[in-house]
Amino acid sequence: MYIQEVKNMNPIARLQYLWRRKEEKENKISLMFYVCLYLIVIVDFIFGYIFYYESKVMLVVNTACLLCNLFIYHLYEQNKRSLGLYLLLTQLYIFMIIATIVMGWDYGFQQYLYGILCIFFLPFYIPDNSKNKSLHIILAGLLFIVTYYILSYICHYTRYSSGLINPTFSVYTIHALNSSISMAAVSAFCILSSMINNEDKRRLKRKADFDELTTLYNRYGLNELLTEMMDAKKSFYIAIADLDYFKNVNDTYGHNAGDEILQALANKFLELNKHLIKVGRWGGEEFLIVGDSKVSGKDFKHRLDEIREEISKIKFKVGKKKINITVSIGVAKFNHKKGIEDNVNAADNNLYKAKETGRNKVVG
Repeated sequence: MYIQEVKNMNPIARLQYLWRRKEEKENKISLMFYVCLYLIVIVDFIFGYIFYYESKVMLVVNTACLLCNLFIYHLYEQNKRSLGLYLLLTQLYIFMIIATIVMGWDYGFQQYLYGILCIFFLPFYIPDNSKNKSLHIILAGLLFIVTYYILSYICHYTRYSSGLINPTFSVYTIHALNSSISMAAVSAFCILSSMINNEDKRRLKRKADFDELTTLYNRYGLNELLTEMMDAKKSFYIAIADLDYFKNVNDTYGHNAGDEILQALANKFLELNKHLIKVGRWGGEEFLIVGDSKVSGKDFKHRLDEIREEISKIKFKVGKKKINITVSIGVAKFNHKKGIEDNVNAADNNLYKAKETGRNKVVG
């Protein structure tokens, strides 16, 4: 796991490592967590300096928070991410309440509620940690609303005496700093949410469009591809490739062996991509091949005949044996006046001609 790779890195190297690998959802969450925690620690030191002059009570509280953040860092290093995030939330929540009461409403510590609410949602992005999500969100929202109004009442109506050493020192500066921190937390959460949602969309689209076994287009993805090419109104060719006597392979060596051969053939078919020819698994041991509009019929058939011959020479390892597999291919020019199914059937008819006339050939 990545956490083992980065735990001995210095903070800058850690962030660089996670940034280079930010495509992974888990790394996005960790990157955001470390950035937030590092910034919180920096802010702790800034507030420590300010509180030294403003409030001895808050200086003690701030020091306790700094020690707590170091412990949270340790928890995350031990891969206890959920516990670390919830402890961070609790620590910020308690700090916000004490700071608002002691320093007063004008310093703006109550604005931390907005950032805390955003951080509250982060654990839901961690895998296997989304139980009772709706209930948690409702309870958190109610808690924060009640907290806001209670703090407002305490600060505005009870006229609580804060006992500040110098109550006029840097009020506006601290308020601006707290506003910036809150807005940064909200912005960071929005960015993280957008990144993760986009990744989820890409993953779902890939799952919908690509075959899990071979990683090639599946039938749905192929239909989308053909629809796009039909809309372009350009001439192109398609083909159906079918493995010869593949049922015998499954019956003799088992379906696991058959799956391994399909994966190997899929990797071979992917070599056609460099010739602007795309391949997908149409179903079972059948592959649908689609040529780009830039590929002529002659070139299309030539490339298919090359790949057919190369496949016939491969020795596929099945257990302790090595076997040969051949493919028959039927080619057809896509007719824009007909639908996808009719065009695929035209290629399929040529495939049967290849089967009937000896197999291991390209017909069309």
